[in-house]
Amino acid sequence: MTGARRIAVVGISGSGKSTYARELARRTGLPLHHMDALFWRGAWEPVPEAEYLAAHERLTAGADWIIEGYVDGAMTSRLRRADQVIHLDYRGPLCAWRVLRRWIAHRRTSRPELPPGARERLSLSFLLLVLRRAERPAIEAALQGVDPAKILRVTSPRQLESIAKLTPRHET
Repeated sequence: MTGARRIAVVGISGSGKSTYARELARRTGLPLHHMDALFWRGAWEPVPEAEYLAAHERLTAGADWIIEGYVDGAMTSRLRRADQVIHLDYRGPLCAWRVLRRWIAHRRTSRPELPPGARERLSLSFLLLVLRRAERPAIEAALQGVDPAKILRVTSPRQLESIAKLTPRHET
């Protein structure tokens, strides 16, 4: 990842995109943007699609960024413009456990990447969606057409830890 100035972090819910992207931003000094902040207003009010897609295009037009979050066919410009795409492709049970743990931690408050008032929600159907990795086909489809040399597929937290050790720190 040496020299990457535009980094996309993608993966299914609960894969640790936000957590890893925060650490990556801290280490590199690159500005961090969360897709959840574009998708939602407070109290889980959705932002109209045209509005969040326009905001997404403005972000990806920048020279330096880390953008983490869900990606589908309407947002492939992020992947094409990125110098590095980090795909956290973890097993469903691990991600489902993390979603449950996240709900316990944030059921009364908003996560840092969400607007105020968007307290964590959880339903059995969402937990099953994560367990089955139902978001993965949309991510895989979005990755089609991206230069494979730019994609770093990470399949375990241990692998991510070893990669993180190689990430250069920003000197202040």
